[in-house]
Amino acid sequence: MSVHLSEEEQIESLKRWWKDYGKTVVIAVVIAVVGYFGFTTWQDQKRQKAENASEVYEQLLKLANAEPGKTLSDSDKATITHLAGELKDANRHSMYAHSAAFFLAKLAVDDNKLDVAATELKWVLSAKPEAATEQLARLRLARVLTAQKAYADALAQLSPEPAAAFTAEYAEARGDILKLQGDLDAARTAYEKALAATDSQQQERFMLLQMKVDDLKVDASPAVAAGEKAQ
Repeated sequence: MSVHLSEEEQIESLKRWWKDYGKTVVIAVVIAVVGYFGFTTWQDQKRQKAENASEVYEQLLKLANAEPGKTLSDSDKATITHLAGELKDANRHSMYAHSAAFFLAKLAVDDNKLDVAATELKWVLSAKPEAATEQLARLRLARVLTAQKAYADALAQLSPEPAAAFTAEYAEARGDILKLQGDLDAARTAYEKALAATDSQQQERFMLLQMKVDDLKVDASPAVAAGEKAQ
């Protein structure tokens, strides 16, 4: 009899527990199941989105990387612009989107549409990219602004100092701007910095920078000659 009563008590206890907590347990289980499937779905969508972006970017690359000497047709440019727009709209924080904007900026520069190029590069910066992408965008924007003769704005893009990988290019760009502004001493200093940061194995680039430095070297011979004549 005691065993029978014990079982009844257990059943009553279970009923009370279920009455008090059963609904909460069901809700928790439902939330867990929905959360699991929701997370799985989100992961699948994210993976699919990345795969789609990769396919679109490959199409863009095939069109943009034309053979040497080949000029892109208006049709190719329109397709590139469309594909780049898809990548930018899909996820403005992705590397695909930033690379697409770089392509659009290059196309714009090639067509002498500097305002368009500047807009694309500013778009990359507005997306808060990783440091390397940001520094590349600032360097290219500085070049575009220099071509537009917006020298102060161009110099502003080159501050603060970049990572070591960009030191030479930033210094050269700064030198080009300073030379155009007529500050030849500062320009020479910038070129010397670029030269010092350039690997001599990069022969063409090293020689170009050396020429820029040599062009701005102070020629002391006229002063010496004048002194000799005075004597």
